[in-house]
Amino acid sequence: MDLLNDFTLADGIGLLGSVIIVGAYYLATRNILPADKIPFNACNIAGGLLVTVSLIYRPNLGAVVIEVMFLLIATLAIWRNLRRRA
Repeated sequence: MDLLNDFTLADGIGLLGSVIIVGAYYLATRNILPADKIPFNACNIAGGLLVTVSLIYRPNLGAVVIEVMFLLIATLAIWRNLRRRA
């Protein structure tokens, strides 16, 4: 399989999602983007949704499971953060 010849729009969308997730993680490790705040978790949700779009076209059960778990965790974190604000 020639990776570059098989590269599709869906792959590009998934790659963008991966960059968002890794970028947020990097910023969190540098104490620039607090991991317990909404922007960090919003990046994880956005990135996870983009990766999930790519998985619709190139399914991989392990990746689907981990993305769903990350989406649930990030959504729960945002919900808890909003509840604390109220």
